[in-house]
Amino acid sequence: MSVLANYEPKSVFSYFEKFCTIPRGSGNTDGIASYLISFAKEHGLESYRDAANNVIIRKPASAGYENADTIILQGHHDMVCEKNEGVDFDFLTDGIQIYVDGDDIRAKGTTLGGDNGIAVAMILAILSDDSLAHPPIEALITADEEIGMLGAFALDCTKLTGHKLINLDSEYEGVLMCSCAGGVNVRGKLPVSFKEATGTAVTVQIKGLTSGHSGVEIDKCRANANVLMGRLLTELSESTCYKLVALEGGARETAIAPIASCVILADDAAAVVQKVLELGAVFAKEYATTEPNMVVDAAAGDTRTVSALTCADTKKVAKMLVALPDSVQEMSVDMPGLVQTSTNLGLMKLTDSDMTFSTTTRSSMTTQKEWIVRKVRAIVELAGGEVTVDGNYPGWAYNPHSVVKDTVLVCYKELFGKEATVDAVHAGIECGLFSDSIPNLDCVSIGPNMGDVHTPNEHLSIASTERTYRLLCAVLAKSK
Repeated sequence: MSVLANYEPKSVFSYFEKFCTIPRGSGNTDGIASYLISFAKEHGLESYRDAANNVIIRKPASAGYENADTIILQGHHDMVCEKNEGVDFDFLTDGIQIYVDGDDIRAKGTTLGGDNGIAVAMILAILSDDSLAHPPIEALITADEEIGMLGAFALDCTKLTGHKLINLDSEYEGVLMCSCAGGVNVRGKLPVSFKEATGTAVTVQIKGLTSGHSGVEIDKCRANANVLMGRLLTELSESTCYKLVALEGGARETAIAPIASCVILADDAAAVVQKVLELGAVFAKEYATTEPNMVVDAAAGDTRTVSALTCADTKKVAKMLVALPDSVQEMSVDMPGLVQTSTNLGLMKLTDSDMTFSTTTRSSMTTQKEWIVRKVRAIVELAGGEVTVDGNYPGWAYNPHSVVKDTVLVCYKELFGKEATVDAVHAGIECGLFSDSIPNLDCVSIGPNMGDVHTPNEHLSIASTERTYRLLCAVLAKSK
């Protein structure tokens, strides 16, 4: 039974509900790409699909708009796959179970996929509606945006003819994103040695953190579980003797780490447990407002002989983690309230031979992005490790003469009787790559209100979606 059948615009929510039945986590996008091609065939529209599962669908102009500039409508079809602890759900086979909570659409225990499924739903609704007035449309629906904009990187932009683009991957209604940060992934690897050791095993957990997108929510003062674990291990080493047996943290590179855990071998397990609980109380006080559900716990097990890090490597790992930069590094002077440079310690894991980690660094200034990379590299190399860099993508510079921006501003005022806001986002959006690849590209990013994306608390506003769709249709009608 349809959950969203009674909500407007019916076509938008019908397509979105259909997407929820198709597994489309990043890296698992064959099904959704095939669906999009089938949609194009069903509606007699020209389509193209590349090896990366990017899809382009073209719709000719409506009557009277034949000479208008082509507009590219763009979103991505993959989604972040996260679920609450204890939820029985397989993102490879199961459909998202949605429900309505007041004005919000949510998912039962998992991410919703509103980011960016609602964009694709709006695009298909426009492509399937022959009553709308619009210029020639190129619908560009990219793959694997959530794991480093892989689809956009792989896209052959010569397949596109348009030079005006509306990206629908924004999460704040009435806010036009006209600039974005560039970003890069920095991965570290510190060689470590294990030896047989005897002691009492203590399991330490940090969990229940709010998490969120490391670009959008990086300035919300939310705790990073990997950072807290680095603090905990360092302070623990100052008061007691222990050796690391296992260590892991984070959910994905681009999310503020919601959970971290470790197993340590201790001579005095009771002292370790007591110290962990004391530090948990400190962390809870520091983050009382932003992390009300934080849990820092420790449990002593049995005495055993296991393979554990040497004392020297245990201290080295702890010191490296506590030294790594995280969160906001610089705020913008020119645009008050905008994060200019940040970095996020998204993932860490102790393997049989190395302590590994991944950070995502963002900045609207390329030079500051490079500065953070050098800082991380210096810390890791001083500890005896090495760093690799990948996923380096450009920022998107503000264009004060954007026709697309001005058209959206005019339509917003006409529809809603108030001014929209022009802003920049401290996150990597695909406009940066497209503006770097398509000469003289004029683009803007809009979208309905969404919150807590990349987490199981993700929610999408129904009323905001309706208004955003009306705005999009009005912009197309005015782009003659």
